[in-house]
Amino acid sequence: MKGGVVKEAVIWNTLKKLRIDQGEKHEDFGDIKKLLTEEFVRQKYLEYNRIPHTEPQEFEFHWGLRAEKEVSKLKVLNFIAQLHDQQPQTWASQHKEAMEAEATAGPRVSL
Repeated sequence: MKGGVVKEAVIWNTLKKLRIDQGEKHEDFGDIKKLLTEEFVRQKYLEYNRIPHTEPQEFEFHWGLRAEKEVSKLKVLNFIAQLHDQQPQTWASQHKEAMEAEATAGPRVSL
């Protein structure tokens, strides 16, 4: 996520690498699309918005209020880096943003 925003298509491509497909019911998580676009939105971890003036329609996810308070961006970046077999610094702007957020953050829930 750059600036706390990521296109929906990027989320699905990333989850596909973890063998989690939006069209299939996951053994542990159930309907993944519903989990992300409804449940995590309802719980304020994510915001799910249509990108204006896109045809076909495109959507993006934003950090929700709870995610801002409870989730470490640095831990998320470290996870993504492992997934891509890279160092977190590979994504320089996201790494900088995560480090700045970490420096100003209060206690967070562990992932």
